[in-house]
Amino acid sequence: MLTGLEKEFDLSMAKVNIFTLWYENKQAGTGTASYAIDKQEDNKGPFTNRKNYVIFDKILTFEVNEYGVTKK
Repeated sequence: MLTGLEKEFDLSMAKVNIFTLWYENKQAGTGTASYAIDKQEDNKGPFTNRKNYVIFDKILTFEVNEYGVTKK
């Protein structure tokens, strides 16, 4: 982010693809100025719903790291 703030989210690849599509569309001039990322089931606390909003014009770069599931 332009402010130096870094956020990390644990998203499925499907959600990463949706975010990337939003970003590319916004870069092309269409779409909303912000993107809501749902806090996952394990991080809601006492609330019924929690979201982080990412603001398009504050994003400088983003990184996607994919990891596999190890079989036990």
